[in-house]
Parts: sequence; structure tokens; C-alpha cells
Amino acid sequence: MSGAEAYSGTSAWRLFRVLAGDKLLWLCVVDSELRTYVYIPDSGCFHPNNGVYVDFVWDNELTYVPISVEDALVLIAARVGALPSELTASQRKRYLTDGSLGVEEALAHVERRGGRG
Repeated sequence: MSGAEAYSGTSAWRLFRVLAGDKLLWLCVVDSELRTYVYIPDSGCFHPNNGVYVDFVWDNELTYVPISVEDALVLIAARVGALPSELTASQRKRYLTDGSLGVEEALAHVERRGGRG
């Protein structure tokens, strides 16, 4: 399912598993203004990701599967979205941008709409 299709009809925060084919890439939260944040275990936070945003809104090359807060906690514990160890410091910095959201804050927004992605 494309991001826009998965999100249509709602203005609430949502959680998604982001896949490329069968490969799980990210845990993503989309806020009420369609800003996309991916969970990066290296920081323990959700970070803005422009590439996922562009795909979610326009390109639709990835698959977005709505998930619950409970499912998100499982993915967090599994460290989904960990940055590859071979990234340079400057490459890591690109992912670990300002404007991060803590896990508790992001999940609290989702729970306000009933806990389902």
C-alpha cells in the first residue's frame, strides 16, 4: 500500500512499517501535517526523513503497512532501522538531524487516536 493510500481520510498521527519488497527498512511515524519521521535505534528517537517523505507523498515506491503501538514497540526492541556500521560520521549526521521526536512523545500522539497505525 502506498503511503498516501494508507493515510487518506485521516489527519491523525499514524505508525507504519516501511518495506522495500519483503525487506523491512524503517519504523515510521507520520504526523498530522504529513511530516515523516523514522526510528533510528542509534539515537533512540524518531528523526525526520525527507526521502521517506517524498516516497510517502509522491513516489510510492515503498510499501507502508499501518501498525499498532504494540507492534511498534516490538520493532523498536528489535532495533529496526539501525544505521549500518560502515557509514562515515558525516553520513550518520545526515540521519541524526535536529527535530527528533522521542519514542514516548511519538507513540503518545498515535495512542490519542486509538493506538492503531
